[in-house]
Amino acid sequence: MKALLTLVSIAVLSASFSSVAKEQTAIDKLKREVTIFQRVVSTALKHDTDGQIRSVEGYYLSGQGLVFDVSLRNKSRFDWRKHIEGMRDLHGFSEIPSPDFSALEVQMSDLSDNVADISKEAYHVALEAVRQGAEQIREVAEQERDTRRDLHELEREKQELNYMLKRQDDKDKDLERHRKELEAQIAKLEAEKEKLAQSKTQLKEKLAKDKQARQAQQAAQQALLKTTVKTSIASSLCDYGNGLRSVKSNEHVSFKFTPAQQREKHILVFKKSDIESCVKGQIQVTKLAERAEQYAF
Repeated sequence: MKALLTLVSIAVLSASFSSVAKEQTAIDKLKREVTIFQRVVSTALKHDTDGQIRSVEGYYLSGQGLVFDVSLRNKSRFDWRKHIEGMRDLHGFSEIPSPDFSALEVQMSDLSDNVADISKEAYHVALEAVRQGAEQIREVAEQERDTRRDLHELEREKQELNYMLKRQDDKDKDLERHRKELEAQIAKLEAEKEKLAQSKTQLKEKLAKDKQARQAQQAAQQALLKTTVKTSIASSLCDYGNGLRSVKSNEHVSFKFTPAQQREKHILVFKKSDIESCVKGQIQVTKLAERAEQYAF
């Protein structure tokens, strides 16, 4: 009887060890598949997004599938130099052209690590230009204030002279001439005041327009980036998704990334069954991309 119990215990332990070994083998196989595929996706995304991808890291959630974290480089393709060149001296304010922001197409080229530093420097230069624009507005406001003060003094002096002229039976020619000179100066200051007010209004409108253009530029770039990332990932899944053999057909392959200057994460969820259909040629890359669940969180 004791011998029988011993044999049963040995058999149970042997089965347990065998199960653990199989589970570890399955995990090791899955790790290998994830490592290979994340390199494939990283290379494809770096090429398709013109180097805006820093890295891709994947991991497995039991019963759910694979999740890949896509890390983006925090940089902007906004051409700040055009914005800076568009700034002009307020005192010669005849026309303020807005910079051309129509070129929204992302150029495809290999970027070096120095690009990020150059963009950061250009960004700070642009901020300084905007700060100078604000300073110019303050200068115009100060000039308006000084003009109003001078205008008030001249008006007061004119009233005093008019009062003196009314009191005199014989108008003094010098006082009359001086009164006319004051009126001419007042008219000149009134015209200058109007010109300064128009200049300030135009500058504010230009700065607001430039801000809207920058925001539109950034929004277009982010929309293009999200579309490019989605299409690139779908293409990689169709071409190399057969390498994810350890992922079950009822599980998913998900990707999450956060575009620059945004807080929300953008998440793409692909069904493994849809990936298999694309690998077999039953659906196209565009259809796989359309079937992916996409949302921000």
